[in-house]
Amino acid sequence: MRAVFKTMFKLKNELGLKVTTALSRAGLEVARLYGILDSLSIISPGGYYEEIFVDDPLRPVSRIPGRVMAGCYDVVVLAPATANTVAKIVRGIADTIVSQAFSMALKSGTPVVILPSDHSKVVEAKMPCLIDPETCRACPECPPEISCPHGAILRGEDGKAHIDMASCRGCEACVSSCPHGAISCWKRIEVRCREVDLANVRELEVIGGVEVVKDEVQLYHVLRRLLSG
Repeated sequence: MRAVFKTMFKLKNELGLKVTTALSRAGLEVARLYGILDSLSIISPGGYYEEIFVDDPLRPVSRIPGRVMAGCYDVVVLAPATANTVAKIVRGIADTIVSQAFSMALKSGTPVVILPSDHSKVVEAKMPCLIDPETCRACPECPPEISCPHGAILRGEDGKAHIDMASCRGCEACVSSCPHGAISCWKRIEVRCREVDLANVRELEVIGGVEVVKDEVQLYHVLRRLLSG
């Protein structure tokens, strides 16, 4: 998600785009954890076609699917698209703001670009901010706990610190304040994808009007081509 944010920011500046941002409930949580949520207003600063919408089952948002159906957007981008979202799309399920936007895009002939998170047998992922319990020394006064502006660093019974994932906003303020280097953000790991998810991506690739990309570099070039014409 951090790479997608940088790509959209770059394209917005280069092409003078107006960007509407829509987040599923899961996407909202990921954006918060990875330090993107508080920066989304840079891409969607407000005003018509530059709004931020969040999926809410209690207060359904119909404006995004409705605008897509009316052909108001030049392109619909689903990035990153979780394995769950891809599975819903290929099965024709449209019960979230993301899957509804996809459905309306196909009906209106609006091009769709999708970056599935699970697109290859092994993919690289990044972990959110974490504290290594082996490195943490349970300092009597914990600088990261004191410096965290969101109160997201808590102590266990053993005095060691951990990050409350329900409160963390990925601001990284804690990283430099730990004198023992116990905190890391965006650590790269390899994830093995399920065959069922890979099969769903293959189905996605044969849907007309849909371009599937595998990384932010491809995303940039495909969007640049679609939006520069």
